[in-house]
Amino acid sequence: MSRAQTIAKEIVEQYGRDGRLSDESLALAEFGVWNRTTPGMLLVMTGCLAALQAPELVERERESGNEVLATILKDDDPLGALALTDAGAELGWDHWVSWIWTYWQSQGMSLGALDELLEQADEVWTEVVDSGDVTRPCVRDGECGPWDVSETPVPADTERIDYGVLKIPRLEGAEPRPLYASERVVGVITDFGEHAFSLEVFRTPHGGAWDMLRSQMTQMFQDKGGSAEEAENSLGPEILAQAPGLREGQQVMRPTRVVGCDGPGWLLRGALRGPEALAAVVEPRVRHLFTQTVVDLSAAPPAATEEVTAVEIRWPTAD
Repeated sequence: MSRAQTIAKEIVEQYGRDGRLSDESLALAEFGVWNRTTPGMLLVMTGCLAALQAPELVERERESGNEVLATILKDDDPLGALALTDAGAELGWDHWVSWIWTYWQSQGMSLGALDELLEQADEVWTEVVDSGDVTRPCVRDGECGPWDVSETPVPADTERIDYGVLKIPRLEGAEPRPLYASERVVGVITDFGEHAFSLEVFRTPHGGAWDMLRSQMTQMFQDKGGSAEEAENSLGPEILAQAPGLREGQQVMRPTRVVGCDGPGWLLRGALRGPEALAAVVEPRVRHLFTQTVVDLSAAPPAATEEVTAVEIRWPTAD
């Protein structure tokens, strides 16, 4: 067995002994690291493979009241279902490893059954990592957005909230809140878990606005006492920063990832803040929110200047 498989197996065994994941197991798992094969990623894939092999156990999970877990495991794309809703936070890794433990018990605690599943998970996840698909830039390439409202076909199978110039995907379980500049609402902040992702749109009279603003923002972070560097990931050129701020009166550095994309006459900019904001692979929910947003400048007043300017959004009224 590989080192990752051995640790993954030890994590399952530790859960079986204690009925919960220890802090040490959570640290060893490295959940949330998507660009290499970690014990946590093997456990994620192992749970999905177990669901394919034992659908009757998945239904038993539902009948026992574990609705969230059963829904994810029965989805055609369980990894996507786990990523694109708040189910990961609601479910918790204890529940996920509990599912693997349940499956293993159903197999008579045979070492071969778990070892084989971990081996399969390792092969599948290694293929995913080696393909580079999780880090290759995929933005406004004909298949991925963000989209301009004039472009067809804008994917219609995503439910979006209408903010006037922005149509942003609805993230199950997340509560959007307004982003203010002075007294104007210029963007939308979506909170999930310990992270927050904000989106705002700018009018751009000339192309290449993101290249220009990216260097300005990098310098701004540095001038304020933080650090920043330019990088590239699945959402294209980005800024990885430690942004200075205050928490309970103390100066702290907040991990911040800033992404941007030029469209016809506009720039969509997003900022992710939270403990894992600088992870090697962009958080799947962030990728979904960013690439499935639609920009509609026809819903904004005419431009009053040739400068790059933030566009005010329309906050939807409560039904």
